[in-house]
Amino acid sequence: MNDLTLAAAVNVCNLAVEQKVPVQAATIASAQSIAYVVTARYGSQIAGSGKLEVGQIVNGSIVQIVARVKEGCYPKIVAADQKFVDSVIADFTKQVKAQEGKK
Repeated sequence: MNDLTLAAAVNVCNLAVEQKVPVQAATIASAQSIAYVVTARYGSQIAGSGKLEVGQIVNGSIVQIVARVKEGCYPKIVAADQKFVDSVIADFTKQVKAQEGKK
């Protein structure tokens, strides 16, 4: 997954910076591609997680791609794309804290 999401993040950054494709659109397309590969090649199984639904793979990939975009090309993307990145990270952080509160 790390290699797939890193490659996807590089692709998203390239599309956003060079081609002006919105980060959200590029991220979703990349996450769907990752889900296809994981489902077709690995039977929807990710190490340590067992078998996952396609939506779970897509959502997890989105979070990982966005985190890498934040580390990589964030200063080079437009404000609307930065807002999307920040929103995804904030939502994920909120969900993690909510899960920790349930323990």
